[in-house]
Amino acid sequence: MVIDRIGNVNKVTGTDSVQNQKTRDVKKSGGEDVVSISPEAQEAKVISRATETVKATADVRMERVQEVRAKLDRGDYDKPDNEILDKVAEKIAQTLLRI
Repeated sequence: MVIDRIGNVNKVTGTDSVQNQKTRDVKKSGGEDVVSISPEAQEAKVISRATETVKATADVRMERVQEVRAKLDRGDYDKPDNEILDKVAEKIAQTLLRI
């Protein structure tokens, strides 16, 4: 048994006027897209980048630690000369004056 379609029941009608309206709206705007980033988002970006940099950086510079250990083993710090003592005293005095 075959049932024939009656009229335009399965056909979508009236799409031409909707399509023309959308085309007209697009043609009217003709402007460029604009993106605005809030100051809060910009600050969050800076903080995020700084956090990533800190996480990627080692807490201890092992090459420097090894260098100081070698100096300690050689006895470089056992009898410091007057120039080194003067620099240390100056740094201590500067630190105390800031407090």
